[in-house]
Amino acid sequence: MQTPDTSAAGTTPQAAPAPKPDLQFADFALSPALLAGVAELKFTQPTPVQQLVLAPALEGQDVAGQAPTGSGKTAAYGLALLQQVDPTSATMQALVLVPARELVMQVRDALRSLGKHMPNLRIAGYYGGHAMREEVKGMQQMPHVVVATPGRMLDHLERRTIVPNRLKVLVLDEADKLLELGFQEEMATIISRLPLRRQTLLFSATMPDKVLNLVREYLTRPRVMNVGGSNATTLPESLVLRGHVVSAADQKPAALFHLITQPTAGRSLVFANTRDRVEELTRFLRGRGLAAEALHGKMLQPERDKSMMKLRNGSATVLVATDVAARGLDVNELDTVVQFDPPHETDTFQHRAGRTARAGAVGTAHLIVTPYEQEKLKNWPAASTVQWAGLRPPSLPDALPKPPRPSTVTLHVSAGKSEKISRGDLAGAFVSVGGMEREAVGRIEVFDHHSFVAVPEAQAEEILARMQGAKVKGKKVKVALIR
Repeated sequence: MQTPDTSAAGTTPQAAPAPKPDLQFADFALSPALLAGVAELKFTQPTPVQQLVLAPALEGQDVAGQAPTGSGKTAAYGLALLQQVDPTSATMQALVLVPARELVMQVRDALRSLGKHMPNLRIAGYYGGHAMREEVKGMQQMPHVVVATPGRMLDHLERRTIVPNRLKVLVLDEADKLLELGFQEEMATIISRLPLRRQTLLFSATMPDKVLNLVREYLTRPRVMNVGGSNATTLPESLVLRGHVVSAADQKPAALFHLITQPTAGRSLVFANTRDRVEELTRFLRGRGLAAEALHGKMLQPERDKSMMKLRNGSATVLVATDVAARGLDVNELDTVVQFDPPHETDTFQHRAGRTARAGAVGTAHLIVTPYEQEKLKNWPAASTVQWAGLRPPSLPDALPKPPRPSTVTLHVSAGKSEKISRGDLAGAFVSVGGMEREAVGRIEVFDHHSFVAVPEAQAEEILARMQGAKVKGKKVKVALIR
C-alpha cells in the first residue's frame, strides 16, 4: 500500500510545457460515453489545463495543479474521475470537496453533464443550509460521485450515512479557499477516514506554502504543475483591469452607478466586504432603477439560489455579493466585475477579478478606491497590470432617466427533482400550456423541490395566466413571478 510522500522535494509548482494546438479529447483514453458528453457540451478542443492534467490523472497519478478561475479545471478532473467510476457498483467512488454551497451545485451539474451518457450514473451534492434528512432521504441508492462542503461531508461520515471504503478518487478543489475558510481540521478528519490506496487531485488558484503543505501531507508522489502562470499572474489574459481613484469614500456609490450603467457594462458583479454593505448597495441600486440582487452568507439557500438564477438568466443585471457567497458563482456571460470595497489580500483580489473573462472571453474588472487604498493595492504584484486613472463621477440627480430593464423575468415553479421533473419537462409545459415558442423559453434550472424558468418580460403576464393550475408530468404545479 502506498503512503504519502511527505518530503519537500517535488512540491514546488513547475511551469508546464506548452499545450499542443492540435490535441483533441479523442486523443485521451476516454470512454465513448464521456466523449459523447464532451461532444454534446460542444467542447471542441481541450483547454491548456485539460491537456496538461488529463494525461497524468487518467494514468492514476496524483496531481496538484495551480489553475486560474475559468480555466476548465472542473472538466479536467471531472473526466479523470468519471473514467474510473463503475456505475454498476452501488458505492461512493469519488469525492470532491469544495469551499462553498454554490460551488457544490456548479461542480455537481458540470459532472452530470459530462457523465450524461454513462448509464445509471448517480452524482449528488451535499451542503449545509437545509435539513440533513433531505439528503439522507435521497440515499436509497448511494451516489457514485459526491460533491460536498467539508462540514456537511463530515456530518455524513459521523452519522455513517456514507461509508467511503470503496473510494477511488479524492478531489480538493479551490484548496486555497478551503484553507482560508478554516476547513483544515474538517479536511484532516475526512481524509483520515478515506482509503489510503486512492488517487488525490488538488487544484488551487494560488500555491502559497499552506497549500503546498497540503500537497506534501495528502498526495503521493504528485505531479505538481503550474498550469496558470505564477502566483502573481493567474488572471486571464483577456481580462482588462481598470482602477478608478475617487477623492473621497462618499463618491464611491456614484462611481459605481456610473460604471455599471455604461453601455458596455452588461451583466455586472459587485464585491463588497460585509453583508451590511451588500444590502446597502443593493438598496441604493434598486432605488436608482437597476435590477439588482444581493448575495451573502446569511441569506437562506432558496434566496441565494434565486439571486444567482436571476443574474444567470438575465432577469437581473447586477449582483452585489460578499467574497464567500460569490466564490462558486457560475455565470458564463459575466461582463463586468467591480470591487467596491478594496480586498484585504492579494488572493481575494485575484479571485474577484477572475470571475469575468472566463475561458478566453473578454471581460473588465474595475476597482473603486480612494488614494489611500490605491497606495496599498499598487504594491501587489497581482495588481501590476491595473490601468489607474482619476475619476470624478457625475453627480446623481434627484430624477434619473429610467435605466434599461432586463428583457427577461424569472418564474418560480413549485416542483423539482424530487418530483422527477426535468428541464425538458418544464420546457414542454411552457410550450404546450404556456403558449410559448420553444426558442423563447429562457434558462431553466431545476432544484430539489422547485425550479426557475426565464421568460420574456413582455409575455410574462400571459404565460402566468396560462400556467395557473397547469400539470407537469401529471403533477399540478404553482407558478409565480419572482420579484
